[in-house]
Amino acid sequence: MSNTQLPPSPEGYPVIGHTIDFGDDPFGFVDRATTECGDVYCMELPGTDVYVLAGAEYLEQALVTDVDAFGKTDDFNRVFGNGVLSTEGEQWSRQRGILQPLFHPERVSGYADDMVAATQRRLATWEDGERLDIESEMQDLTIEILFATLFGRDLAPGEGDDLRDASDGLNKWFVPTSWLLPHWIPTPSRHKFSNSESRLRVEIRRLLAEYEYADKSGTVTLADQVGQSASDGQSGGSESETLLSKLSEAAEATGDEHLNPEEIEDQMLTMIFAGYETTASAIAFALYSLATEPDVRAAFHEELDTVLDGRPPTRDDVSRLDLTNRIVTETLRLYPPIHTIPRQTTREVDVGRYHLPPDEQVHLSVISVHRDEQYYDAPLEFRPDRWTDGFQEELDDHAFIPFGGGRRTCIGREFARLEATLALATIGQRFDLEWTGDETDIAIEPEMTTKTQNGLPMAVRER
Repeated sequence: MSNTQLPPSPEGYPVIGHTIDFGDDPFGFVDRATTECGDVYCMELPGTDVYVLAGAEYLEQALVTDVDAFGKTDDFNRVFGNGVLSTEGEQWSRQRGILQPLFHPERVSGYADDMVAATQRRLATWEDGERLDIESEMQDLTIEILFATLFGRDLAPGEGDDLRDASDGLNKWFVPTSWLLPHWIPTPSRHKFSNSESRLRVEIRRLLAEYEYADKSGTVTLADQVGQSASDGQSGGSESETLLSKLSEAAEATGDEHLNPEEIEDQMLTMIFAGYETTASAIAFALYSLATEPDVRAAFHEELDTVLDGRPPTRDDVSRLDLTNRIVTETLRLYPPIHTIPRQTTREVDVGRYHLPPDEQVHLSVISVHRDEQYYDAPLEFRPDRWTDGFQEELDDHAFIPFGGGRRTCIGREFARLEATLALATIGQRFDLEWTGDETDIAIEPEMTTKTQNGLPMAVRER
């Protein structure tokens, strides 16, 4: 027989429930809620309840064993339309099958030189002793890497600023002050989201139109740089296939290989946002952790000097950069780029000893699991050495899921890890970053991705 007991709720206020607590300090509220209620609880908001799952076994249930009971939310559709992040069922399977070849391990490894070259171009704009917001710098870097690899075009530093700013605005749909309110209530964040989405779609249509025009006329534009990636060896990894060429093929294909114009535009929007925002977060928080952990930083620089011996990193070096890889892994644990995975129940479902009704919002709290002492000793400490001696193999399957889990695991996870590792190595080889913030502890805030409230100010010192 199905359970009938609903999950408990932490202490809140009459009528407004947890609106103030969650709006003022979302992560602080999550910590308090799990302390009071355990790994399954209900967050009460005006007009709706949100059930939160904060244990590895419950994340596994939602993402694997009972995946059909937990569907995508309307918020995903609002932001990404018919992109691969938001679609379900046959449409999702078809889209993922079309895009998957771009992320095959052999193809991903072929992007390594372009990732390093883009990082070097970004570093050439840094001056010794200069004070920079590293969070913003890494967003610039990763969108430049995105274009150098999946788009097959080198962006000069600063050339992608408008595109990045428009893409970054998509986060505003998910800021707590807006997310807590009904969708029909206008807020400054929602206004910025709508404006950013419109700007981004204009840029996407321009890119697609340039590609189509050049493909038919032979005019030297963006598309020619895309198509030359194989012959000149400068961009786009192996062979000439890029996201633009893949989507162009899908537009003309039939059957399961076909994408309609709306789907193509939404894939572009999805890939631009997901292709830079999450990895930028990982690299930025890794650099922050190194800047505030001198012993780890010294060991990191020693590894780079020993393994690389003064030359730029390559894909063959990645497996030998053991500490660098563990720094990336520990950063993804402590500061998961996607801190929460939103879902909605499609039917009644039991979670542990509790019952979740159908058509209710559910949050899979990745950051709670990643910072849970039942899985990690001293979980709030940055300890790359915890990822040694087979620790990950002994860890609960869904106690570390920075890229999601189950069949919806992020299609670009290998791309993102390679990018983060090579970018971190390239930066660390040339620069030592000094934290210049007022306090060592930083305030992070939950938009769609994990970000800081005030940036990551650092002074860059040439080594």
